[in-house]
Amino acid sequence: MEIALSIGGYVIRIREPHDYPRLAWPLRPFEAFLEAPDTPPDLQVEVSVVYPLPELDTTRLRFDSAHGLWKLFESSDGLVLESLDTKTLQPRARALLSNDYRSARAWILPDLQGGQVGWGPMYLFNPIIEVCLLSLLAREGGLLLHAAGMTHDDHGYVFTGASGTGKSTIAQFFADHGAFILSDERVILRSQGTSTVLYGTPWVGSGGYAANASTPVTALYCISHGRERHEMNLLPPSKTVPLLLQQAFLPYWDRIGMETTLDFLVSLTEQIPCYSLAFLKQADVVDLVRHRGPSPQSSSLHKGRGQSTSLENTGLIATNP
Repeated sequence: MEIALSIGGYVIRIREPHDYPRLAWPLRPFEAFLEAPDTPPDLQVEVSVVYPLPELDTTRLRFDSAHGLWKLFESSDGLVLESLDTKTLQPRARALLSNDYRSARAWILPDLQGGQVGWGPMYLFNPIIEVCLLSLLAREGGLLLHAAGMTHDDHGYVFTGASGTGKSTIAQFFADHGAFILSDERVILRSQGTSTVLYGTPWVGSGGYAANASTPVTALYCISHGRERHEMNLLPPSKTVPLLLQQAFLPYWDRIGMETTLDFLVSLTEQIPCYSLAFLKQADVVDLVRHRGPSPQSSSLHKGRGQSTSLENTGLIATNP
């Protein structure tokens, strides 16, 4: 049995050779990201459903996540990741990752659902596949960002901020104005040539938006709650980079990836206009962004599986604040 998905332009293929039933899969947001199983992968994961989990030799602890829910160790064969069950705090899965994060050999405990014994692919995604994906992104000029992303009037907008600052709210406001929403919770940004490309992801916010599509980024906004009125100001790179670091999912366990991420963020903020946006819960914030943001540029929305839809240029002329 094989599962293949395309996330952020990376094809992830999971192979489980004994055809155990897949439990709670696919979750609805992941359906749009499924690919044909024979698509050449960027990340290959071989998984075995076993009890008990094998003991893997390790040499040194490289990273311990919050509360020890997963740990990454060094070994003579690569990197060893151990993930705990959040309820029992006992090991749930183990994996041997290649040093370039492009392949993984994983072992996962069987699960029981509705009287059926099988396995849950989501236990692979969080954290094993996410660790590999974050590391690949970082090393190749990109990152996963806590943000809403959309395309509207030939713009690719990114709205980033902490939980509760209004990412799903502003996504809905733009959707009501005809925007195509790629995500209202997490987006992937990747450097491609002279452009930065925005990708939707299957990780959704309260609005449930998850589109397997991409578009060039034309503006980025660091959002917060407004007090008396909407306020938008152009930010210099020196102020934008620290704000983005706070909302980025960073590969702290990989020095090369961290260094490349910093270079990517500096380049991003120098090439793309970045703003602070404090807004009230009012739909006219869309008009503010459209009329005071950067001037329209030619861009297109690229949907998954090779489909592409051009967006009509409205001819709107906007001025910077």
